[in-house]
Formats: sequence, C-alpha cells, structure tokens
Amino acid sequence: MPAKPGCSENGFLRRAAYLRTKKCAIRAPPLTDEGQKSAMIAITPEQTAILDTPPTASFRVIAGAGCGKTSTLEWFSKTWTRHRGLYLAFNTAIAKEARARFSNQIEARTANSYAYRILNIGQLNRKVQGRYLVRDIWRLEKVLGMKSGGAADAVLKTLSNFLISEGSKITATHCPEPDSGRNREIRLFVAQAYKYLAALEKHDFPITHDLYLKKFEREQKITGYDYIMVDEAQDLNPVLISILKKSGLPIVAVGDPNQSIYAFRGAVDAISDLEGPCLPLTRSWRFGEPLARMANAILGHHSRKPAHSLHGNPAVKSRVMLHKKGLKPEHNTLVLARTNARLFEGLADSTRPFHVLGGVNDMVQEILAAYSLYQRQFQPSLKPQGAALEYGTWRELENAAEGRDGDPVAKRLFGIVDKHKETLDKKIHTIQTLYRDDPDEVSLVCSTAHKAKGREFDAVIMLDDFLSPEEWSRRRTQFQDRARKTEQEHGPLSPRLKARLKRDLDNCDQEINLLYVACTRARLTLSLPEALFEFWKKI
Repeated sequence: MPAKPGCSENGFLRRAAYLRTKKCAIRAPPLTDEGQKSAMIAITPEQTAILDTPPTASFRVIAGAGCGKTSTLEWFSKTWTRHRGLYLAFNTAIAKEARARFSNQIEARTANSYAYRILNIGQLNRKVQGRYLVRDIWRLEKVLGMKSGGAADAVLKTLSNFLISEGSKITATHCPEPDSGRNREIRLFVAQAYKYLAALEKHDFPITHDLYLKKFEREQKITGYDYIMVDEAQDLNPVLISILKKSGLPIVAVGDPNQSIYAFRGAVDAISDLEGPCLPLTRSWRFGEPLARMANAILGHHSRKPAHSLHGNPAVKSRVMLHKKGLKPEHNTLVLARTNARLFEGLADSTRPFHVLGGVNDMVQEILAAYSLYQRQFQPSLKPQGAALEYGTWRELENAAEGRDGDPVAKRLFGIVDKHKETLDKKIHTIQTLYRDDPDEVSLVCSTAHKAKGREFDAVIMLDDFLSPEEWSRRRTQFQDRARKTEQEHGPLSPRLKARLKRDLDNCDQEINLLYVACTRARLTLSLPEALFEFWKKI
C-alpha cells in the first residue's frame, strides 16, 4: 500500500506516482480558491513537475488564471515537510487562508507583517498610515530646517518612489522629472527626510508601511527558513525583490506575468527578474474552452506573447455573449467597471441594493474630499470634508490631473466632481443608502477590475469603459511611430521623452493584462460591451 500523504517527505510523491500509474486521483482538502474544486482532483503532469521539484534551489511557477495555483502550493508544502519555508502572500486574507491549509512547516505572512514583527513596530505605539501627504513634507521642512523650494509635490513623489525601490541611493530616476534642474535639491531633501524618518524611535511622525519595509530592506534580512515561497510575484515592489535576493535562500516564485496590473503603484514583474527554471500551469479549472480562447486572444495583443496558451476545463460549459441593457444580474454575478468613475456613475443611478468589493467608504470619502476642495474655491471658510488628500486646493488637484501623464487618482476625482458637482450630494446619498456590507444579501455585486483580482463568479458583466485589445495595439503602434518621427526630425530622444515613451508602451500592456484579468473572473458566462463583443466575434 502507498504511504499516506504527509507521513514523510517522499510520502506524497510515492502516493502520487502510485495513483498516476493506476490513473486514479488525489483526494484533496476542500478548496475555496480558484483551483480544482471537485472533491476528487486529478493531478496534472504540470503539477507533478512542480511537486517533484525540491525547494533546494530557486524556480518559478507561471500559473495562468484559475489553474489551481493555491492547491498546487498547498500540496507542495505538504510534500517537502522536512524543509521549513516562509510563504509571502499578496494580502492578509490570503496569508490567513494559507495558514489554515499549508503544512505546519510553513509560516504564512505578508512581507509587511514579517518586517513589522522583526522591527517591533507594534511596540512603538505609533500611528501607521497608508502614505505620506504633502502636509507631512511641509512639517518636515520645519523639523529639518530645509526648504523644498516650493516643490513639495515633487519631494513627496521622490520619497514615495525611493521607499519602494531597491538599494540606498536616491537617484534622478526616483524624481518625477528625471532631467529637471531641481533634482539635486530634491534628492538632498529626500535623503535627509528618510534618515530622519527611519529613526523610528526618535520622532513622532506617522510611520507608513513603505517606510518600515524599506528600513527592513536596508538593515535586516530574512533568516530561519530553508526556502521562501512568494505569491503574486508578477506584482512585487523592487524593495521586496531586493529583500528576497538578500535572504540568500532558494525562492519559489509563483505568479502570472499577464496578471501584472499594478505598475502604476511601482510594482514590477519579479518573475522575469528572479532566477531558476520556469514551470507552467496552463489548465484552467475555473472556466471552459470559450473563455480560454478569449483570454488567449487578448494576450495575443501583448507586446510579449505568452510562452504557453491557456486551456479550458472540458467539464465546464462557458459562454461569451453581448451584454444587453436591462439585463438583470442573477445570483453570483459580478458587474465589472474599468474605473471608479464608471462604477460611481452606475451605482449612483442604481435603484437596487448592491455590494462593492472592497466597500464604498474609501471611494466616497475621496470624492467628498475633492468636492470639498471645489466648494472652498467659493467659500474658503468651509471645513474640509472626507479623506486627507495630497492636494490643498482645487487648483492643485486640477493641475495634478492635467495631461496624459497626470496622476490617475487626481484625474478620476477631478472628472467625477467636474461632471457631477450639481447632483453629487444626492448621488453619494444614493450609494450610501443602497450599499450592503454582506454580498449574500444582494444579487448585484460590483467592482473595478483591479479590486476583483483573485476572485471568481459564475457570471461577469463588463461595462463599457473597457477598450478592446485591438485599440491598445493601435495605440502602441501610434506611440512608437511618434517616437521614430521625433528622432528623425530632432535627433535622439531626451531622457524625459524616453521615460514617457516607456510609460506609454508599458501602459498598453498593463491595460491588456487588466482585460485578461477581468475576463477570467467568470466561470460560466461572460457578458461583454459592444466593442469587446465585436472583438470576440473575430476570434
């Protein structure tokens, strides 16, 4: 008889080999993720290759949407039980789930929670906030006895970029305008600001998550483990990649480069930056062949074509259809918008209770704050409302939103207030009245594509603010042609123009990735707006 799983390091492998020989299946624990959801789960040759690879050297797992990534990692942790591992999860919820499912030889945390514990941040009894604001820079000017020269916005962006970057040197690449003549002054200010802020015990400034993670990167290293598993490796900050490399441990990096959607936050695809062979997972257990075809067609417009195609689950009958107005969502349906602005417009016109993934409070508080800036143009004595913003006046918000390189958050807030200022109070009241905390209470669940990552629903309805992959391909070609013409007429591109071109080209790929993420949230039915349905008809 084969050994029971987990009784020894090779017990799982011997049992898996026995079952493969007998063409049987492995009975796995109940699953709640996007993986193989039946009680009897056939192990695939791709999964076998991963489970047979010991965590004594680095390797990478390229896991397509719905391809049983979490299940495979769970089995991996229970295969190599003589090796103590650290699993770094994308967020707290995933880390909590991993603690319940993985081998007890695995410590599951987020990178921030690990650094928080090692640096004893909790003992400081200090406020930890999401990010620094312009007002913090103004306060630093007084503390440091330095002036930012009226460039507080640039200082803030430079500091933010440095905190998520690798290494200790502040360079021009951290500055919002790499070839600006003011960069030296800005970099000197940021260097002094970081030195002051990193001495956590010596000041009463707020601490940000990025600050203490940067401090950990510069002063500490991960120890006490045989290897590290890092999830969602396609969306890591450079500072975390640096932490992984400094550990000197074998890294099992798991992710999908085509689900990289957080470049606007400074995240990079670590899959291509880390070492080791690549092992693919290409069989999606979530959806059938039609949705796999849609996903592959979308990724066919990426500048870097995937090395492997997705394959659908033959047991799942999926379909793609045109979304028609008036169609009411059934149970377990997700309505997806590309932007918060489109989501806000849809929710403000709703007459039915709804749930929003991640809640509506952050969205409402930001909009209230922006609306408060608009009102205070005419009534300066009005008390500010809503969340703390980086901008002190409506004009500052408008300036930040201008141009194609404008701040995306500023663009969204400015657009919503500018368009709906006459009825904004009423629309916000409607949203707050109809919102429900419990998604089981309602049939209408909504989200932006970014917030829906990692989730799945029987049906997904995509709204009309998504552009087709063909449009993003066209824009990429347009950007490249414009750059070639500039070089022909004016010579080599300046560093600023090169940086802008790279941002534009990378953004095209990010938008294609976001389309792929959005479409692959569906299991059974994907309802598309007209432009995307026309794309589907050509496949």
